[in-house]
Amino acid sequence: MTDAGNPIRHVLVVGAQCEGGDNLEGLEDAARDLHAVLVDPDLGGCVNREGSLLLGTNLGADAVRKAVERAAEAARDDGSPLVLALLGHGEGGEGAPLYFVTSGRRNAQPLANLDVSSLLEAALNHSGLTGLIAIVDTCFSGAAVPNASATTAGLQGGMTRGSLLFAATAKQPAFGMQLSRQLALLIREGLPDAGHFLEVDSALLQELRDRIAGQNVGRNNYDGDPYPGDSLWLARNRRACLNHSLGSVSSEVVRAAVRRIDPSLRLSTEAEIDAWLRENPPTAGVGPWAAVQRLHEVKDELTAARRTLAVGNKVFGPDLTEESLRLAGMLAGLPLHLVRQERAPTLRNLVEHAAHRGRDVHGSHRALAHLVAAMTHVARPGARLAEEVTALALDLDFSFTVNSRLGELDEGTTRLVLVLADDGGESVVRVDAWLHFGRAVLGNKRFSCGPGAEGLKTALAKAVAWAAPWANVAREPLEHIDVAAPTLALLDFPPEEQFVGTRRLGVNYTVTTRWSGLLTPPPDTTLEDMLQVGERLLASLKDGTGCTGPKWLHEEQLGTIERLREHLGNHRVGRQVWAVASLPKTDWALMAQELLEHTPALVWPRQRHVTDDQVIKASVEKHWRALPRQIARAYQDHPTGVVQSLNDDLGHLAAVRAVWHDKDWHAFCARRARAVVQAPHEMTPKERT
Repeated sequence: MTDAGNPIRHVLVVGAQCEGGDNLEGLEDAARDLHAVLVDPDLGGCVNREGSLLLGTNLGADAVRKAVERAAEAARDDGSPLVLALLGHGEGGEGAPLYFVTSGRRNAQPLANLDVSSLLEAALNHSGLTGLIAIVDTCFSGAAVPNASATTAGLQGGMTRGSLLFAATAKQPAFGMQLSRQLALLIREGLPDAGHFLEVDSALLQELRDRIAGQNVGRNNYDGDPYPGDSLWLARNRRACLNHSLGSVSSEVVRAAVRRIDPSLRLSTEAEIDAWLRENPPTAGVGPWAAVQRLHEVKDELTAARRTLAVGNKVFGPDLTEESLRLAGMLAGLPLHLVRQERAPTLRNLVEHAAHRGRDVHGSHRALAHLVAAMTHVARPGARLAEEVTALALDLDFSFTVNSRLGELDEGTTRLVLVLADDGGESVVRVDAWLHFGRAVLGNKRFSCGPGAEGLKTALAKAVAWAAPWANVAREPLEHIDVAAPTLALLDFPPEEQFVGTRRLGVNYTVTTRWSGLLTPPPDTTLEDMLQVGERLLASLKDGTGCTGPKWLHEEQLGTIERLREHLGNHRVGRQVWAVASLPKTDWALMAQELLEHTPALVWPRQRHVTDDQVIKASVEKHWRALPRQIARAYQDHPTGVVQSLNDDLGHLAAVRAVWHDKDWHAFCARRARAVVQAPHEMTPKERT
């Protein structure tokens, strides 16, 4: 037998119902079930094309014949076999031809129904068809056997092949759609010791006969094709797949789950687990209930891993290298130690880790979805999802997660987000770090912060050092760092001025300063309120009509905190970016808090004493559309904030500080809001991904 791999195969399942008292109970369900296993990529592997399932009453012989012709043409175009299943009433037999009742009523004129033998003979002789497997589930279906002379001396000159599985002999009735039901069940379960594929052979026939009572199931095979290529198989044998050895990650998970039930129990393959669970339902009381339930979860994870591995090898295998596989693992958010080990991780290890240790709290295969998206991003950037990937995502119910993750990955490069938290006090007590690729979160970690500037310096250095290995896997330098902080910390410890090692953070990296009020809102303000303010600002900056430049505050408006509050009360929140050319003499911290609550973006001078505020205003307005990036560039060139040349208009921006709000920061804040503001150490590994 040659390896069937993943050939294109076509199917047509016809369920022809009759009216009134001749109605066959359960016919439609049996037809749908049989069709489902035949189009399952892991089982029948047939194309689920439009029209491959035909159900109805009074279909008519012509409609069914045309449906068979369309299916045969599709199979011929793809050089594939055709699986044809006919379910319904059968008339004739006992020496007469078998007629498939398509007229909707029994005992109709023969021309109103379909001569099955003639239909199969025509299909066997259809040029270009590489084989026919027919399943006939009707009374007297043994009479469907094609005429020998028509098969051996037809248009194909006998160079054809076919298999027929019939529900009963030519003299017997058939009951309850047993053949279709039991065949679908057998395909789902698989057959021990039957090899990788189920064929219409003696082993399959004997299993069906053991399951079906009151009628004699039979088969008929013909093979006159001297160049057959792949064997003529009905479905992949699930038992053979389940007996495959597991990788190291799955083996460890299985051993742990089995030990919880009984330390002496030995289960090492998917097939053994499947059999044990069937023999020991939860009601049997074998082992602790939670342990048995965990084994059910492991079985589901093994199935998901096996299917994902098969699709991953087929679709992405030809394009992935060891290094790109490391990158895919990192972009999926898998642990750094897994992707950075000296010996490159295998696809099996990544898939098994994601399947067993990456389900979210709702049981969804979130990490697997992220891995599939990451492989797509790395191996096939910009391409549409392959059909096999789309089918896998639908089957495992993570289509939306894959699509969302792809959108996040496609939006950019590596970016580190650092959030300075004061827990309501006056000092920074920790730094929470999130590493992003585009908008996708790859990992997060918390760093405690000692008192004063030295404690903050140490925590920032640890956070940047933590992110560096991720960037090295991505083979790109870490350039962009967002630093968010509450108002007092922003004013007392300008993020870009903090030393990491021997250099200022804003000199080595492009630092964008954010206000953390959209993560931890001020008193008497809800998180949703602040997010709405942010939404308004984004809309105002985007439409080009609401906010076309900074809104400069005059000296009298900053005279007292009361005057500022009165002024802000006359303006809609989130509609402008406030700017201050000269700092007020008193209460700047309170005023900055009021301004940021009104709009989470603010421009103000780096130094208290400004020699020429008009120069600063002109520079900010000239580079308005490129803020805050140009401010970061200016600071990298002039970290002292002092510019010697009056002609260096970009350099004048080095004398300015800015807190900024944009779509990336807003998306991060909204995501954290959905996570109910959980800190990294309060989250499970599943929730972190």
